[in-house]
Amino acid sequence: MKKIKNEKIKITIINGFLGSGKTTLLTQYIHELLKNDEKVNIIMNEFGSFDIDSNHIADDIEVRSLINGCVCCDLKQDLVNEIEALINSEKVEHIIIEATGIAHPLEIMVACQDPLIVNYCQKPYVIGVLDAKRFLDRSQYSDNTVMLMEEQLKLSDAIVINKIDLIDEDSLVIILSELQGINPSAIKLEATYGKISFEQLTNNNDRKDMTHQHSHHHGITSLKYTFTGPIERQLFYQFILKLPDNVLRLKGYVTFKDATTDIYEFQYAYGLPEYGVVSGDLPLTIVIIGEEMDVNQLRNQLDMLQFT
Repeated sequence: MKKIKNEKIKITIINGFLGSGKTTLLTQYIHELLKNDEKVNIIMNEFGSFDIDSNHIADDIEVRSLINGCVCCDLKQDLVNEIEALINSEKVEHIIIEATGIAHPLEIMVACQDPLIVNYCQKPYVIGVLDAKRFLDRSQYSDNTVMLMEEQLKLSDAIVINKIDLIDEDSLVIILSELQGINPSAIKLEATYGKISFEQLTNNNDRKDMTHQHSHHHGITSLKYTFTGPIERQLFYQFILKLPDNVLRLKGYVTFKDATTDIYEFQYAYGLPEYGVVSGDLPLTIVIIGEEMDVNQLRNQLDMLQFT
């Protein structure tokens, strides 16, 4: 894959439950980015067969739509392919992904750090948007829906409390208190019609690439590791099977000393590994994402695999 000016592409994920005001925020965010002449591309996910929201985006912005599914499950590889195509186009500095309202941001983060593209992209910056009144009344929904709404916020770097014109001051205090329990370290911004101080978002989005850092304020960390050649099959199997519970996802490509012409794709989720031989010229790279992982320990274990 081509590389762009030795600079990694920024990725911003805008997530939030149905009707929270994501597209309104996105439209204003794009306007701010264009003031700085950023080369911006949008990827929008609609959980239906017709993409409506992309019609609201400025004509000079390229919008790519993923429809007929949720990017956090059956369209995950499509998202990877879209990002890869944008990288190869050399016409993008910042990719903004607007997720469908029922998407889980962790799965989108995993896709954005896929081994095929991880070397070319910064770790995603996640903006969560909530409808203030709906958030207050979320107990009316099923337990699974409430869990999703809170997970979307838990994994956000910044949280936009939208539609505050529809609630009173006491209700806003309650929301801020509840958000403190869900995600104490995220930036909280109050908004009406998605209007916020985008300078606060920009300052954080311009942070250094965090892929190699050992911690992140909301506890989700990632590790990228590239093997220089084939490794011992049984030792790698043992590594996979002994992964701690706080490892949430793993994906990568390896080749083994007993079959050096084959490349295996490994995926790990919910404690279960899947693997198989794949074709193509693929990087011998794995990406591990988890919650408060001991990155140094995992890297040392992978070093042992590498050099045994």
